[in-house]
Amino acid sequence: MNKMFTAVVGLLLCTGLLHLQADDAKKTEKADEGSTKILADFNQPAPNNVEGNFGAFTPSETEQVYVCMESIDDVVKHGSSGSSMRLVYNVNKGGAYNGFWMKLGPADSGNNFDASHYKKLSFWIKGDDKAGLPNKFKVELKGDPGTPIAKKYVGELTGDWKKVEVPLEDFAAQGVDLTKLNEFCVVFEQRAVSPATTGAIYIDDVLLEK
Repeated sequence: MNKMFTAVVGLLLCTGLLHLQADDAKKTEKADEGSTKILADFNQPAPNNVEGNFGAFTPSETEQVYVCMESIDDVVKHGSSGSSMRLVYNVNKGGAYNGFWMKLGPADSGNNFDASHYKKLSFWIKGDDKAGLPNKFKVELKGDPGTPIAKKYVGELTGDWKKVEVPLEDFAAQGVDLTKLNEFCVVFEQRAVSPATTGAIYIDDVLLEK
């Protein structure tokens, strides 16, 4: 009788321990999942990881020379698998600018993406030595049209991958509402990229991190 009782108690304790371990594992997984938010890994054409469209832009629809062109590149990428976004630009004219836009949701406006629970925006970049390395380029984070646009210049590009981290409070300090984000942009400006007024970069794994 005592042996049977001891065996039953041992089984219950063991079962309870297993349940506790399983619960702890689930909590850890949830915590890990919530520590980052992938906006775009560029492993496939649009939409991105938050169902947003993306593409290159040029101020004038009729411009055919001083433009930016985007393409998914599965040869040059950050990490051992997937793809990156290759951006080729030409701003070889005074005052010229162009770049790349990416929506943070399925609509053109009104996505109201909430990034307020995260601390920083991060992404990986790499220059193309042969095409030309920009001195620096601009990253923008914005809400709907008519609202403030926050910016951050990124420089010191090389032919190697480099992680860029920007505190979200830097964007918020410029008037952007982190609870109502709509778009992420990369902008090549003639003065900023000089002397390499033509060139190319790769960008990959655009994330929000806690």
